[in-house]
Parts: sequence; C-alpha cells; structure tokens
Amino acid sequence: MSFKRIIFWSHLVVGLATGVVIFILALTGVFLTYEMQIEGFFAPKVSPTVERAEMLSTDELIAIAQPVFKGQTATLDYYSDASKPLTVKAGRHDVRLIDPYSGSFIESGSNPTDGFFQFVEDLHRSLAMGFNSTGAQAVKVSNLAFLFIAVSGIYLWLPRRWKWPFIKQKIVFIRKAPTSKARDYNWHHVFSFWVLIPLIAVVGSGVVLSYQWANTLVFQAARLSVQQGRGMGRGMGKGMGKGMWARSTEAPDSALATDKLVTYQKIFEKARDVEAGWQVISFVLPNSEKAKTIDIVIDTGNGKQATAQQTVTYSRETGNVVKIKGPDEMATPTQSLRRYIRFLHTGEVYGVIGQTLAGIASLATLFMVWTGFALAWRRLIGPWFKPHAKVIDSTN
Repeated sequence: MSFKRIIFWSHLVVGLATGVVIFILALTGVFLTYEMQIEGFFAPKVSPTVERAEMLSTDELIAIAQPVFKGQTATLDYYSDASKPLTVKAGRHDVRLIDPYSGSFIESGSNPTDGFFQFVEDLHRSLAMGFNSTGAQAVKVSNLAFLFIAVSGIYLWLPRRWKWPFIKQKIVFIRKAPTSKARDYNWHHVFSFWVLIPLIAVVGSGVVLSYQWANTLVFQAARLSVQQGRGMGRGMGKGMGKGMWARSTEAPDSALATDKLVTYQKIFEKARDVEAGWQVISFVLPNSEKAKTIDIVIDTGNGKQATAQQTVTYSRETGNVVKIKGPDEMATPTQSLRRYIRFLHTGEVYGVIGQTLAGIASLATLFMVWTGFALAWRRLIGPWFKPHAKVIDSTN
C-alpha cells in the first residue's frame, strides 16, 4: 500500500469515527459566531427616569459595587453605549448588572438569549453532558482528530498534476457536475481549500485549550514558561476580557484622609478623554476607600483584544496620571499568548472579521462532513446495494 493510500484510509477512518461529533461542534460553532453581538442586542437597557434624570456619581456606584465581590479583584465597567447597564465583574463567571440611574441590581437571566446560548455552549464543550463527562472527552478527542483530518487533508488535496484543469476542480465550484459523486468530491475539496487557514486556527487553538500537553508544546516552542490551565473550562474564555489580569496596585499602607481624595467621578471624567473611541472604561475596585491610586482599564476594542487596551493609574491625591501601561506591560508574555490562543478559537481576537471567518470555517465544515460521509457511503456501502448482473449459462 502506498503512502498516499495509508494517509487516505487514515483520513477516512478517523473522519467516520468522529464525524458526528465534529458536525455538532461545527453546527454549534455557527450558532456561536456572533454570540457577543446578539447577547448585547438583547441585553437589558437602562434609561433616565422621572425620579432620576442623571446617573449616580462614580463614587456612589463604586460604593454600591465594592461589597458585591468582597475579597476578590473586581471591576466596575462603564460602556460608551449609555443604554447599557454597568457591570461588576470578578473572574470569568461572576457578573452583576447595575442600573446607573437607580443604583439597583438587575436580575440575572433578564437577557432572553442566555438560556439558548448556554445550551449551545454546553453542547459545544461537552455534548451537554457536563464538564468532566464522557461527552467532554469525546469533544476533546474529536477536536484532536479534526486537526489530523485537516492536516492529512492538505496532503490529499494536492492535485495529481499541477495544471489548471486539475487544480480548477479543487478550488472552483462546478455548476453542473456530471454525477452527485462528482459534485460531492468537488464541494469537499473546494470548501477545504478556501477555509483552510481559519479552520486550522480554530481547531488548532481548540486542541491547545483542550490538552495540557498541547499547551506545553506551544509555550515551549515560544520559549515561555508553561501556564498550567484548566483547558477549555466551562467558560471557554467567556467574560475573560480586561479582568483576566486586572489587579489593584495600591500598597496596603498607601492611604490618605478621605477629605483629601480626588473623587472617582472627576477621575472618570478625565479617563473618558484619554481615548476618544473608548468602548469600555473599567475601574479596578480598590481594596480601601482611602487608596492613594486607582487603576482604570480603557478598552477601544471588543473586550477580547489585548492590543486595544491600556491601564491608566491615577493619583487620588492630585487626580493626575501616575502611570500608563500598554498591552505589553499589562500581562506577562505567557498570559498574553494564552489569552491570544483562547480568543483565536472564537475569532474574537481579530474582531468581527475574525468572528466571521471562524463562523464561515464552521459552516464549511458542515458541508465537508456531509460530503465526506456521502463519498464514504458510495465507496464502502453503496456497492453492496448495487444489482449484480446475472450470469447466463451458455450450455442451455
């Protein structure tokens, strides 16, 4: 058996063994493509009331937010869209919404899309069987298998001859294929050609997030210390924006008398002028009301793009900027790479364009799985159902 035949049969067998799970991953990936935008669209809105026409001051809102996640590093997030409620975040999952006009908390579950996307994410991560379940292991194995299928598919895609007629049938859709088999063969190769790069990025990053050994290989190749992670985890990076490494930097004994402190409201007004195109301004909640400094993360991106964020430290004694940290200073190289890989999987690291490419790769995968099964059926099962010609006895 030739080397190409070995690769072909390996590609086929692995595809048949994991194709159903890969199809589910791709389908849920399509649904999750614009999850962030859809959730934002259906999120609860806030507006002035007759009783309260103006927002509470930042000082009042911080006083409301501080007790929520006491003892944890938390942020209070303002959005450029004034119709959005403020959020208090601590870690990946702990999020509370605040109406900035009334100061009251908005009940969780008020977004009608929450239940739908939670179910889709559970399917995507564990086939809705739970974090450490057999379904979660099946997803990990299928993700790794899909990476093998994609890489082996590159070799199998190579045309027999590097001439246009042979290349054309693998990169251009044939409008009128002579047979359904020819159509499926054409679609399988054309889809794989055009989505190869985003597909490798999505699947490869998924493998790194799933397996510690893959994570170790990547960090060793980058000559960075290996970060022990929990794999894909329940959140799959959801909510891991600026708060991933936000820390309050004031020293324990650095305190001033309250009457000598510049108000948080005045500091917020200054922070708004740092970047005209800011999307989110996050106060890293201080450990003490008398803290000498306050850290503010200013984000001009979608919350997942480290290059669009900076941390500005303000003095509460003067209200002036003490320090500015750019993206390279906000995290260690290990943290930065880990974060990049996490949001490469969803495409969010490259904004809407990245999300769209990841979604297209997922959609194309549905066609590749379908055509792959169809071609395998014709090769392995179809011949058993074909009528056999009767042998005529010439002696009669």
